[in-house]
Amino acid sequence: MKVSGKKILVIVIMAVLVSSVIAGAASLFNRSATTTTTTTTNNNQTLLNARINNVVNFCINSLPNGTSACDNQLGPVVNRICSEDINARQALDSCHDGKITQYYKTRNDEITKRSAVVGNNNSGK
Repeated sequence: MKVSGKKILVIVIMAVLVSSVIAGAASLFNRSATTTTTTTTNNNQTLLNARINNVVNFCINSLPNGTSACDNQLGPVVNRICSEDINARQALDSCHDGKITQYYKTRNDEITKRSAVVGNNNSGK
C-alpha cells in the first residue's frame, strides 16, 4: 500500500492541528481552574470577614457590660485566625482595625470602675 505525499502532509497537518487544540483546551482548563480556586478562596475570605465583623460588632454593641462569650473567646479566636494564615491577616478587618483591642480596653475599664464602686460601698459599711 503506497501512501502519497499529499496524504502524509494532510496527516501531519491534522496531527499538529489536533495537538494544538488539545494544548489550548488544557491551558484554558488550567486557567479556569486556577481562577475558580482563587475566586472561591476570595469568596470564603469575604464571607469569613463578614461573619467575624458581625461578631465583633455584636461584642462592641454589648459594651460597657459585655458578654462572657465575648470576654473569653473573641480575642483568642480572632488572634488564632490572624496568626495562622497570612492571607487572613491581610484580608480580615478584625486582624488590623483595632476593634478587639477597643473591646477589651473598654471592658477592663468597666470592670475596674465596678470594682472600685463595690470596694467603696463595702468600705463604707
